Amino acid sequence: MAFLETPRFPDRIAYGAVGGPMFRTDMAVTASGRESRNGAWAYPRHAWDVSQGINNPTDFATLRAFFMIARGRQNGWRFKDWTDYSATHTDGKVTAITATTFQLVKRYTSGSSTQDRPIKKPISTGFGVKVSGVDTAHTLDTVTGIVTIATAPSAANVTWAGEFDVPMRFDTDKLDGRVVARTPASGLLHAWDAIPIIEVPV
Repeated sequence: MAFLETPRFPDRIAYGAVGGPMFRTDMAVTASGRESRNGAWAYPRHAWDVSQGINNPTDFATLRAFFMIARGRQNGWRFKDWTDYSATHTDGKVTAITATTFQLVKRYTSGSSTQDRPIKKPISTGFGVKVSGVDTAHTLDTVTGIVTIATAPSAANVTWAGEFDVPMRFDTDKLDGRVVARTPASGLLHAWDAIPIIEVPV
């Protein structure tokens, strides 16, 4: 499988997507009704249906062209999740890989509990790193989400802010659509039962 860093999935269509994070929990229920639950995934995979974002023939042509270059499920690509596409210096954290390289994560907090999400597809525009609250020189790898800081700070003192994409692929090899109407203003109108996409672990 290849990953297409560009072009990104069309933002206009992504804006209408329906979906979000998805965990996998294995469950067993005893005869008494008690449950045994085991979380199979350390991190969620995100999944959406993008059929809701297509409202006119131009959108359909744009999506069809993108589906063709992605070759259905074969190739991954960047996707903007309009409900969660940025981090601030409050929730933008890192985990140490070496003394000078760090993996970007976004931290989600509820009460005293936290969940860190690896960020693998950051966007360079507007991206910034601070060490102990001070802007710091760095090198950002937008393909992996790894940041390099030559001064070798403690990971606990490093924060970042900026936008990021989600690595995705189509979860189907067939683009099913049908013509439902023709209007003088918009031309042919199309409809789809579903166009599923799912996060690619990278």
